[in-house]
Amino acid sequence: MFASAKDIRRDVANLVKAPRRMKVSEAVAEYMRVPVGGGNSIKWDKNTAPYIIDPMDCLNSREYDAVIFVGPARTGKTVGLIDGWITYSIICDPSDFLLVQLTQEKASEHSRKRLDRTFRCSPEVSKRLSPRKNDNNVHDKYFRAGNLLKIGWPSINVLSSSDYKYVALTDYDRWPDDVDGEGDGFSLASKRTTTFMSAGMTLVESSPGKDIVDIKYHPKSTHEAPPTTGILSLYNRGDRRRFYWQCPTCSEWFEPSMANMVGYRDDTDYVKASEKARLQCPHCQTLIEPDRKRALNIGGKWLKEGQTIDKDGVIHGEGRNSRIASFWLEGPAAAYQTWAQLTYKLLNAEHEFEMTGSEETLKAVTNTDWGLPYLPRSALEQRRSDELMERREETEKRTVPYGCRFLLAAVDVQGGRNRRFVVQIVGYGENSERWLIDRYNIKSSMRANADGECHPIDPSAYPEDWDLLISDVLNKQYRIEGLDGGFMPILAMAVDSGGEDGVTDNAYKFWRRCKRDGLSKRVYLVKGDSTRRQKLITRTYPDNTSRSDRHAKARGDVPLYLLQTDQLKDRISNALSRETVGANYIHFPAWLGEWFFDELTYEERGQDGKWRKPGKGNNEAFDLFCYAHAIAILRGYERIKWGDEDNVPYWAKLPHLNPEVVRKETAAPEEEIESAVEIEQVKPQPQPKTKAKSNWLNGGGSKKKGGWL
Repeated sequence: MFASAKDIRRDVANLVKAPRRMKVSEAVAEYMRVPVGGGNSIKWDKNTAPYIIDPMDCLNSREYDAVIFVGPARTGKTVGLIDGWITYSIICDPSDFLLVQLTQEKASEHSRKRLDRTFRCSPEVSKRLSPRKNDNNVHDKYFRAGNLLKIGWPSINVLSSSDYKYVALTDYDRWPDDVDGEGDGFSLASKRTTTFMSAGMTLVESSPGKDIVDIKYHPKSTHEAPPTTGILSLYNRGDRRRFYWQCPTCSEWFEPSMANMVGYRDDTDYVKASEKARLQCPHCQTLIEPDRKRALNIGGKWLKEGQTIDKDGVIHGEGRNSRIASFWLEGPAAAYQTWAQLTYKLLNAEHEFEMTGSEETLKAVTNTDWGLPYLPRSALEQRRSDELMERREETEKRTVPYGCRFLLAAVDVQGGRNRRFVVQIVGYGENSERWLIDRYNIKSSMRANADGECHPIDPSAYPEDWDLLISDVLNKQYRIEGLDGGFMPILAMAVDSGGEDGVTDNAYKFWRRCKRDGLSKRVYLVKGDSTRRQKLITRTYPDNTSRSDRHAKARGDVPLYLLQTDQLKDRISNALSRETVGANYIHFPAWLGEWFFDELTYEERGQDGKWRKPGKGNNEAFDLFCYAHAIAILRGYERIKWGDEDNVPYWAKLPHLNPEVVRKETAAPEEEIESAVEIEQVKPQPQPKTKAKSNWLNGGGSKKKGGWL
């Protein structure tokens, strides 16, 4: 097919046409239409999300090399900054454009659902698309002027080799920290624009997603972001602009931030409480009604760090000087989310944390709805062993309280000179309330010498030694307090499958024997996951039949559960921080010695969110709590809706309703095995205690609550 002379003249004219001298926001308002569904569209309205205008107009400024926009979801940043900038580049300055979405799936979705629809309903854009069919596919779109729009995802193939005048990165804090081993995404992307010198531009937008790494952080101003990796680190490199509103009462300017949101904590009904949320002027304490948000956004102004503004709206002072224009907007100013929605999500997330100790929902709400970085609660305070010892309760030894619903066993395999199985029994009640029921070592095997003396166990060399986990752990029963003749069995057992050579192979053999005996559904092999994943627990089936260098014989028939131990330890640490009996509280019996609490608190959480041992001390108690909780999650414990016993699984019902509970005519105390007391006789070597660290978050390390959290 040949083009007509008319078409050729038009295309040639477009090729030699100079860029239009328009602001990006003006071009978007004039030329772009926003699809609203059903084939309908509307013109982009700059007053809907007016805080986007300044970042948009920086995109074609030669004063800056990059624009960084940090903000929560539902701010209109994708429509204005991404789709709008692409529209501007097509019409006003035809240039090669690279858009990098989070994943290949997201790239395809953005192309089909957003860009294709925007192009179709925007006449000035659609007529500039190349008429050749092969030039317009999901990931590559060519235009009559010869410019290319490429839509990719974080990979070295996308972020290398080719040059682009404009590059846009979306959802940056969900990207990998290291793209295919070549470095961070921003550095790779910005190199693609260097050919164009001052005309090149890199845009990065995202809500915060990285944890604060320094709990001792003291901000020098409200414009400074706390130390994190990701987009807030890029924001700190820039001129650090924050959005300000003018108070309708006193005319002073202030930030619409979470710190100024009040009124929503006065009611236990979260719906009613969220409807009372108001933004308070920090100068005159006037409460601003939600219906004034749009007007205040329209009149709002961005200020660089170092700048001030008077009541007349005149900006004073020299702002921070940088080649990066960086903007940070918090949730209260977001155009597409009400204050009631914001506070309702926050209250529910905080309640979930109180009930379960899980921080995932609270972190997500803080990041994506409020536009703030998250400080893990587990990082606020390193628990001291003596504080936990004070919580010990006088109870009958190795007895299950009536509120306990089921028992879980966790087993750690210890090698070296003092080979043993370390066993910990944990009881679960409602809403993650837990009890430490038992703790003991298994050191003696069933193998005997000529004199009839038992040999020490060797889990790495003798597969038969693992059978003790059935007789001495899985088959154990514990008397239930307040239920005559009632004994509670072990619901399930988690076994650490790692360790010295031979342990993993014998662990697989042990599970296969359990499967033959019909016990495999109660036995879980676990291991710390060396790869950081979004999923807390990942089930795998190791298979190394093609590998001759592996000692363990894995044939793809044994399920292995890989645990994100750092996240699980965060949950246990949060539970240990609970000082009020009830949900997510851990009870300790009085017979536990100091050695146990030293194990429980020996590890320290680093600034990178990883738990580490500072020395060679023991940490089995901490690890075993994690293994037990992982099994509770796998059994569906977190999905239980408490309150109605009819909706509770049979294995988690109260003892008198639980069919798993064993009834015996005589309730004579179970004879204690010799190994049950060995750990009290052979205590770990005492380790030097870590002094409580004083910092501004926890109010100086006092036992009393203090600080701002």
